[in-house]
Amino acid sequence: MKKSIKETFSSPIVMILMILLVVTVLTYLIPAGEFDRTVDPVSGITVVDGASFHLVEKRYIGVMDFFSGIHLGFMNAADVIFMCFFSSFYIRVITESGAFSAGISTLLRRFGKNKRLLIPFFILIISLTGFTYGETEDLYPLIPLFVSAAVMAGFDPVVGVAISGGAVMVGFASSAFNPYTIGVAQKIAELPLYSGALFRTLVYAVFVAAYTLYVMRYARTHSGPDCLAGYDDIAAEDIRTTDAPFTLRHKIVLLGFLVIVGLMIYGALRLEWYFTEISALFIIGGVFSCIFLRASPKESVRMAIDGFRDIIMGVIVIGLARSILVLLSDAQVIDTVVYGLYHAVSALPKFLAPVGMLLVQTILNFFIPSGSGQASAVMPIMTPLSDLLGMNRQVAVLAFQMGDGFSNMLWPTAACAVICGIAKVPLQKWYRFLLPFYGAAFLLQCVFILIANAIPLGPF
Repeated sequence: MKKSIKETFSSPIVMILMILLVVTVLTYLIPAGEFDRTVDPVSGITVVDGASFHLVEKRYIGVMDFFSGIHLGFMNAADVIFMCFFSSFYIRVITESGAFSAGISTLLRRFGKNKRLLIPFFILIISLTGFTYGETEDLYPLIPLFVSAAVMAGFDPVVGVAISGGAVMVGFASSAFNPYTIGVAQKIAELPLYSGALFRTLVYAVFVAAYTLYVMRYARTHSGPDCLAGYDDIAAEDIRTTDAPFTLRHKIVLLGFLVIVGLMIYGALRLEWYFTEISALFIIGGVFSCIFLRASPKESVRMAIDGFRDIIMGVIVIGLARSILVLLSDAQVIDTVVYGLYHAVSALPKFLAPVGMLLVQTILNFFIPSGSGQASAVMPIMTPLSDLLGMNRQVAVLAFQMGDGFSNMLWPTAACAVICGIAKVPLQKWYRFLLPFYGAAFLLQCVFILIANAIPLGPF
């Protein structure tokens, strides 16, 4: 019986559905309220008037509202969902060509007994994408490739999630130049853009080093021929090393993949591309790869369908996670939660206020998992609060950044359930890996917050 319950709640889909039910019950207990919002004519950002909170008429979530919310959640997440579908088609083509397995097998042979060095190599590269330009969701489609690479190296699939989804979140949380969190928060706090970058770079270096050592230690104790035990959704026949040569055809296929990824990064940074354009890139990559590999139209369609099937669990989790936010918004309780936490921080002793802010931001990321959305909702409140407490506004921004970023690894409404769904890794295995690190990381965040407040961390 106990094993049956454990297996049931290991599914990200079941976990999200249970959270959906709990959240629905909470909307009956939490009063409805809202802040007045205005659009800043200079930045164009919608900001909250922190002194304007007021209760509004309660709107109860009925049975029809509950199931309609699921539909609306999938509709609201359609851009991410379709990007995952199209990218999975492209990745399926690459996988079936044998290019990925031949390339990784060649790389593993060259590393020899030092295959664990793949872990810091991938963590550094992936975390830098989060650190430099705020990469997060665009990496989702690539997670299965990292899981395959980890398993081919003899590691637990969780290691594949850790060196991809986990690594990008660490970089995102400790970024010095993230436009979605630092950029928005500093505009609202009226600080010079990307000020405090040197301190944040130190934060990034410490966290990436600590995370890398932790993942390498985990990989050392979770490796071997039985690394797929307990992962029923991951097909062993799709992940295997090969002695086949790394041919010119394989190299061209992977070179095309690198070109697509390079265009994706360039488009996001320079051309303001988002999900629609990135989806188009993956479609182009998949179609041209099929043509290069001389796949028939029937075979190409079959690979597309198989690719969609590979990602189906992940896209269901994405839609359900967005449904939680739909219900919370419909019930108008998110602002009430923000207001209550704001008063809790105000009541803390002055020296503990920075840690209180960090804790508040961590909790709020469950309700507002969008980095820019949370900045717009919370920083207009936290900025005057930091002034009243005699705290530098830069410290409030840092508390927001780390509280929002690192809890993406923890809250199923944020990123962790999505990456586990895409990777076909049970949530309980991710939490077993994550929680010891997250506990230590939260203490380290508190240390950096207190140091920043003591310096005090200035605007430059």
